[in-house]
Amino acid sequence: MKAVMMAGGEGTRLRPLTLNLPKPLVPVCDKPMMEHILEKARDMGIKDYISTLYYLGDEIMAHFGDGSAWGVNMEYSVEETPLGTAGAVKILEDKLNDTFIILSGDALTDMDLKEAVKFHKKVGSIATIVLTRVETPLEYGVVITGDDGRIIRFLEKPGWGEVFSDTVNTGIYIIDPAVFKYMVSGKNYDWSRDIFPMLLADGMPLYGCVLDGYWCDIGSLKQYREAHEDALNGRVKISFGGKQIKRKVWVGKNTEIASGAKIIGPAIIGSNCKIMSGAMINEFSVIGDNCIIEPGAGLTRSVFWNNVYFGRNSSATGAIVCRNNIIREDVKIGEGAILGDKCNVGKGAVIKQQVKIWPDKTIVSGATVTNSVIWGDNWPGALFSALGVKGVANVEITPEYAAALGTAYGASLRPGSRLIVSRSPHKVARIIKRALISGLMSVGVNVLDYRTVPLPVTRHIVRKSDGVGGIHIRISPYQNEMILIEFYDNNGINIDTNTERKIESIFQRQDYRHAPLDSVGTLEYDPLALEQYASDFLQYVDLDAIRAKRFRMVIDYSHGSLSLLLPPVLGRLGIEAISLNSYIDPNMSPRASAIDPDGLKQLSAIVRSLSADLGVLVDGESEKISLVDSKGRAVFGDRLLALMIELIALERKNPVIATQIRAPLAVEKIVAKHKGSLIYTKSNSRDLMAAAMKEKIDFGGDTKGGFIFPEFQPSFDAMISLSKILEIMAKHDVSLSDVNTKIPDIHVESATEPCDWDSKGKLMRLLVEKYKGKNVNLTDGLRISAGKKGWALMRPDPSEPLVHIVAEAESAAEAKKLVAQYSKVVREISE
Repeated sequence: MKAVMMAGGEGTRLRPLTLNLPKPLVPVCDKPMMEHILEKARDMGIKDYISTLYYLGDEIMAHFGDGSAWGVNMEYSVEETPLGTAGAVKILEDKLNDTFIILSGDALTDMDLKEAVKFHKKVGSIATIVLTRVETPLEYGVVITGDDGRIIRFLEKPGWGEVFSDTVNTGIYIIDPAVFKYMVSGKNYDWSRDIFPMLLADGMPLYGCVLDGYWCDIGSLKQYREAHEDALNGRVKISFGGKQIKRKVWVGKNTEIASGAKIIGPAIIGSNCKIMSGAMINEFSVIGDNCIIEPGAGLTRSVFWNNVYFGRNSSATGAIVCRNNIIREDVKIGEGAILGDKCNVGKGAVIKQQVKIWPDKTIVSGATVTNSVIWGDNWPGALFSALGVKGVANVEITPEYAAALGTAYGASLRPGSRLIVSRSPHKVARIIKRALISGLMSVGVNVLDYRTVPLPVTRHIVRKSDGVGGIHIRISPYQNEMILIEFYDNNGINIDTNTERKIESIFQRQDYRHAPLDSVGTLEYDPLALEQYASDFLQYVDLDAIRAKRFRMVIDYSHGSLSLLLPPVLGRLGIEAISLNSYIDPNMSPRASAIDPDGLKQLSAIVRSLSADLGVLVDGESEKISLVDSKGRAVFGDRLLALMIELIALERKNPVIATQIRAPLAVEKIVAKHKGSLIYTKSNSRDLMAAAMKEKIDFGGDTKGGFIFPEFQPSFDAMISLSKILEIMAKHDVSLSDVNTKIPDIHVESATEPCDWDSKGKLMRLLVEKYKGKNVNLTDGLRISAGKKGWALMRPDPSEPLVHIVAEAESAAEAKKLVAQYSKVVREISE
């Protein structure tokens, strides 16, 4: 008798186990499912096999070859397109001229199939279905037979109301070649859905044979785990590789088990493994080949595939870890968690219960993974990054994630608190905002939704309202594929780290207090947000001075929402404005940064051709700007910061300026020239805004086009920045070009060096020791003077395993040389 091995299924319900491996090769007790079936059929005397393949068929052919390693003959039939369970067999008709058996290559059984073959021949059946009895028949074909075994009725995957038996189809069939006349070559047929109903309708002898023994089709991750426990408990009779070294403990060849390791059976350990002293392998654990289990590491009811490194003091309970994973020390993997192939889990990471991590992911050190990581590259190291919560849009930051985040934030507030919520124009921001609002309202927080407004408007409204804070959802300014959720306090500036930690703690614990039915939060809309902001704006700006100059300006809105607010205001200021990219498209990401070389090049050409006084490029969130003067020269970044301080000095005597520690030396010189004072902050927006709140400053600015006028609000605002530039130019009768000419050339270069989380503290300590007694500033990282006209800054990144090296010198070449010099220092110390 020949056997047809059905091995073409994709195993979608077993993902991520089957993303890189066909289901028949998924290991059960260190051996592929199909191998267990093959050995069982071989032992009952079947020597010739044809395997039907479709999904990742090459992997199956590579594993089994011609079958000689198992003492059988193996041929293959590869489907170009799926033909169904019966159509795939029809194309083998010329090779199947006698009664044959169809086996499922992805089920586990120890049934005596010889009894089914005898029954088939005895009753003269054209097709015999091997049957078994199960507790929950919903996922199978239910069958009723007469006393003689003849099938009376069957139904594929019934609902509970349709269940008429607990006897189900196992997918194992004994078939007579006469069945092929019911099929046309190349057409899709399914045995249960098409062929068996035809046989039944024609009155053909279709029988079912109920067999005792174990059977499981392993159609879910739950069944996959249960199959291991059943095998280790002896409920299914299959062979394990290796040698039994003690009761219910099997170990493969060349595996080393240290004397201090503890193994509690039933357990299986593959070949070429190293189990270190102090490791703990608890009951119902299975470890594949070539695995290393370090001291103090422990497994309980977990399945590890081949080539897994399990670090010191790490633990896994009820987990599945696929091939080629590196799990570093102190990692905790929760009940039901799954790691796909080739993941790298950093030190101290926590993977929560039921989390699924798709293949090829990196989980950074210290991360707590609470949601499945599917298509993104990694799981963020902490919930909050420098600006807020950031992740790949609709992959890492999904609606489900946003709802949980909104619930966690809301749980940190008093019931009945009021929050302002807004978003950028992109449609992804819309779905994330709506999910987040649902979470907030579920814990009794009232939401005032301002929908799509410029970010500075949201900050301003938060300050003016009775709300406890605000949230804005937008595309990340530095990575366009990322969504960023920013959280603001009642002053409209980003929440402090203590508040972040509180939210993060609630989010990770999922310790939410959902509101009762009558206390769920309310949702309101305010259509007058832009009018309120514009009214406050017009009271702050010297309208008459700007009107008198009749400026001509070109402005690039970057498809952002400022195009809804600024044009009528410019009209009231008497400005002739030529607009670029001034429409909102929800399918388009607004320009994330105001420093866009291509955009500035285009703007420069238009400014020159129209003889405009200036050009302005605004980022998509209306926070930051770059300029072009009347000569077409782009002014951005470090140079723009210096120019802004020159303008402020025209307006304010002895100006008090706040800027970040990476600001160029030109800033120091300009402030000193005007007898002002300079306050340095850390290299992030929140600290600069906090300084604007706490210190009595006249102006704050960063090196990316973000400027703060604290008399209006202590945060970046492109509209206010532009208006103050025009106001100062008008009142002091200076052109942008004249001021720009005064600014010296600035040469700043930067680079990054990798530095894992565990080494950052040591790195900074050794850097401080190395440069002790030198002219250093420790505001944020270490900034060291490099002569009178240069400096270098080495700053650990707060949310990535990196160190930033920034340097300034008299020329670009010298600045690059300084960056290379201090990058080498960082590398040497990190090693």
